Parts: sequence; structure tokens; C-alpha cells
Amino acid sequence: MATTFERLQTLINNDLSIDKEKITQDAHLFDDLNFDSLDSIEMVLSLEVEFDIEIPDADIDDLLTIQSLIDYIDANS
Repeated sequence: MATTFERLQTLINNDLSIDKEKITQDAHLFDDLNFDSLDSIEMVLSLEVEFDIEIPDADIDDLLTIQSLIDYIDANS
């Protein structure tokens, strides 16, 4: 079974066409992966479906790196 990181990496690669090699655990979504606000919204919606979780708007601002996403998903799924 794929790890949370691997699933997240595949999701971002498929949804936003970002090379998997660039999607590292310490990558910053906006600084390293060039996310914009629309990318962020799309990613949250995809994460909610993929991992069967709900991410409240108040939590989104804290999810700025791949590792913070992994930690959040693991704690809430």
C-alpha cells in the first residue's frame, strides 16, 4: 500500500502537472512548487476526496509544506 507521501505526490502530479521529482517532503507549496490560490483550493478538494477527510478553512493557512500536509492527513484520517 502506498504511503501518505506517495499518494500525495501522485495526487499533486496528476491534478497540477507538477513533476514528482519536485514534490519532496520539505517542498513549500508556494515557494518551491509555485502554487497559487486556485491550486491550493483544487488541492484541498482533491485531498478531501482522496483521503476521506474534511479540511476546515481555518486549517488551510497552516498547510504550507508537503510535510505539513502529510502530518495533517495522518492525524485526521
